[in-house]
Amino acid sequence: MHNPLRGRWLPLTLAIVGLVALFVRLGFWQLDRLGQRREANAFLIARLEQPPLTLTGGPLDPATADLRRAVVQGEFDPDHEIVLRNQSYTELPGVHILTPLRIAGSDAAILVDRGWIPYDQSPKLAQFAPPAGEVQVGGILRRSRERTHPLTPADVPPAGGGPLEAWHRVDIPRIQGQTPYPLLPVYLEEERAADAIFNLPRPDPDIALDEGPHLAYAIQWFAFAIIVAVGYVFFYRSRRAA
Repeated sequence: MHNPLRGRWLPLTLAIVGLVALFVRLGFWQLDRLGQRREANAFLIARLEQPPLTLTGGPLDPATADLRRAVVQGEFDPDHEIVLRNQSYTELPGVHILTPLRIAGSDAAILVDRGWIPYDQSPKLAQFAPPAGEVQVGGILRRSRERTHPLTPADVPPAGGGPLEAWHRVDIPRIQGQTPYPLLPVYLEEERAADAIFNLPRPDPDIALDEGPHLAYAIQWFAFAIIVAVGYVFFYRSRRAA
């Protein structure tokens, strides 16, 4: 009489149990990721619902300012403008333009991500010049993005010296090295009125409140576990009856 826990059936049974356990573990891992995503979304919503900060150039804690809305007055300095590489908008490749804003009444400045332009337009930055004179800019504050892994692309200064104009990340301490005035330790992703979103550069704050694919992936892994387990039961019974 066949026994799935003995003889030649035992290795296959153990393999099936291991595979089912793996699929179940992956399902719970995706549920854990979903919980983390929901917590992050709740944190983001709470930050965005706080009253906007008014930036004056004074000391600012990046941890408490991150993801807060803010307004700032000052004058743009296009002479020290940079671009952020490998940015997409509706799946179209491009770059983001970041321009320092000299804060009114202060020696400091803040980098303002003014938005996205198509990649083929990036050599023509002059045609996307910021407004002249004193302006008020509103947006969402973001922390500096330092390089954290040796396998990620590095921002290497030009061999002949001079400023680096295209960056992989908004690494404020390094950008500070080519900027002649103090930069705040956060940058501002500009938000604009709805009637201005079709102009270039196109504001594109990196804010996503969806829950991602984690629930669908969890259901998929649990379904795989059930299919394998039930399939093995039917296979075993068919061979036993043969």
